[in-house]
Amino acid sequence: MSGEAFPSKREHERLPITLTVNYRTDMDFLNAAAKDISLGGMFLKALSPLPEGTELNLCFNIPEIPIEFCVKAEIIWAVSSAEADYEKDCGMGLKFINLSKERSKQLEDYINKKLEI
Repeated sequence: MSGEAFPSKREHERLPITLTVNYRTDMDFLNAAAKDISLGGMFLKALSPLPEGTELNLCFNIPEIPIEFCVKAEIIWAVSSAEADYEKDCGMGLKFINLSKERSKQLEDYINKKLEI
């Protein structure tokens, strides 16, 4: 799926970030590198992205926040290796499903602080 239309649909500003994200599907435990994060979700680089609509259980650590984030997410869009180029990385755009209010506030504060610098 082409990601060209997505920037205009985003509700939250994205923060470029490099994180290792551990995730679990119904069948596998995997890890990937996050490219960016927002209050609503993140982009994970993946050579073989999973299908849109797949739900994942994610766990990751954000610098300056001592407690690990564990959250359910849904793959909203994916860029396959055939679609990837120098402007679009191969991977998956994820939407957080059950981020608690407390964790959401921590993430929002972290992103806002980093975007001000």
